[in-house]
Amino acid sequence: MNLKTTALTLGVLSQLCSPLTWAADDAKVSRSLEEVTIAKEQTQLVMKQVTSNEQKERLRYVSDRLTSAEELLRQALNGGGGSNPRPPQYPSSVELYHSDSCSGSLIARVNPYTSCQSFSQAQDTWGVKIDGKCLNINDTPTAQACEAFKSGSSPAVVSIHHSDSCSGQEVALVSPETQCSALESTGTAAWGIKIDNQCINITDTAPSKACEAFKSARNPQAVKIYHSDSCSGSLTAVVDYSTRCENLRGLPDAWGISVNGRCENISDIDIVQACERFKF
Repeated sequence: MNLKTTALTLGVLSQLCSPLTWAADDAKVSRSLEEVTIAKEQTQLVMKQVTSNEQKERLRYVSDRLTSAEELLRQALNGGGGSNPRPPQYPSSVELYHSDSCSGSLIARVNPYTSCQSFSQAQDTWGVKIDGKCLNINDTPTAQACEAFKSGSSPAVVSIHHSDSCSGQEVALVSPETQCSALESTGTAAWGIKIDNQCINITDTAPSKACEAFKSARNPQAVKIYHSDSCSGSLTAVVDYSTRCENLRGLPDAWGISVNGRCENISDIDIVQACERFKF
């Protein structure tokens, strides 16, 4: 399956995912979903074979669009098909408050898919409530606080801490939906990350860079990059197709990678190059 074939496949799938198809019965929506899934698998296979960065970027774009089409079809199917499917089900909302104790002064309720820039004129956020628990955060512009904590109730969340042992208050709660560039980009407030209740002491860096490096860490197919030949300690980043590799510049060089639990000792290269070369 070459790039031309992939592009043609995407064009056909865009028609399959049109509102007209959604208005059809569940069988047609299910068939469309199967076609999208097959195309995604083929795109991933081709991505592993090509060597040109330009081709890889095009294929990643195709893969992103297929993922979006897949999600839309699942939403239509879960809604029972028809012309008025139920809206997508998001994780529980996160509440932003102009109050340290999250009492009164509710600014907004957000979820991983919220566009945070709409809060650029809102009062600063002082507290964030997630699943009934209030976090007293540093007073932060609400657009930034929204981006930093909107994924707080997501099953894919990774917490970033100003502590090597992940103790104390979270700096951010991120997921693949987080726009990392909106987080604090200066200083070294990110010292540790927590994944599935496991704390990892990372290179001290800015929250935005830690976000980009680890927001996909809950993806079982993501590639782990280490500043270690044996992939023991010194985890530098966990990357997949959604990672913006250029934003990792400044992190330690890559010496080893782990794919599906298997460690590979690679030629020591810059983290950005390693990210571009091995993510998929």
